[in-house]
Amino acid sequence: MRELVQLIGAIRLSDLVDIALVSAIFFALFLLLRESRSRVALEGLLTVLMLSFLIYFLARFLQLNALELIFERFWVIAVLAVLIVFQYEFKRALTDIGQLRILRVLFHQSAAYLDEIVSAAQLMSTRRIGALIALERRNPLRTYAETGAALDSVVNSELLRTIFTPYSPLHDGAVIIRSERCVAAACILPLTSDPSLSSELGTRHRAAIGLSEETDALVLVVSEETGVISLAVGGRLERNLSSDDLRRRLMEELDVAPDEQAEQAET
Repeated sequence: MRELVQLIGAIRLSDLVDIALVSAIFFALFLLLRESRSRVALEGLLTVLMLSFLIYFLARFLQLNALELIFERFWVIAVLAVLIVFQYEFKRALTDIGQLRILRVLFHQSAAYLDEIVSAAQLMSTRRIGALIALERRNPLRTYAETGAALDSVVNSELLRTIFTPYSPLHDGAVIIRSERCVAAACILPLTSDPSLSSELGTRHRAAIGLSEETDALVLVVSEETGVISLAVGGRLERNLSSDDLRRRLMEELDVAPDEQAEQAET
């Protein structure tokens, strides 16, 4: 009992802080990985780690020097295994962190990809080509992206127009854009159930409103019948937007500062 009291008395404030920080790091990692599709791999990895610690202490107790030396550095292999097996989850977490408003303010984000989107929308509007483009913000759209065909390409006006060209394999559905890249095409979006909407609005417009109701995404729609450009934000549909209006609204909602070269060209 006296030894226990002495041990407790020897604990410093820095030790408590150290333990709390390590616990917080591991807790955050488990929160990140617990809902992943690699949950079975996580359970297997934890089992291997526990077995390695058991073998290490057993080898140390029995003075098996070679075995002890091997498992003494096993944590390096474990870290590499975690990074390889759960690379998708870590990439997703870093993407979510990068989309925080404070980071978007600190790090300048180019508006070049928005110009590509606006240019594609304008040309498709002129040619009456229907389009549906969702821009991801804070709420992840990976669930909807998984319903379509994976792209992972740079946002490009020609690419968007090619995707939505009638009779192309990917034209029926939505393109999802995340962090200046086209993530997927031909994605299925949820339809709004708002009974007050005009009967003139087709499936694309209802899907745009539906996604903007469930997430904070910006959803651009080009009407195939009229060529009208619309933007769904927070469950509301802003219609009859010009290319300048569309660019301004996208920059406002995404907190993107205008490029210096573009400003000089306008002046």
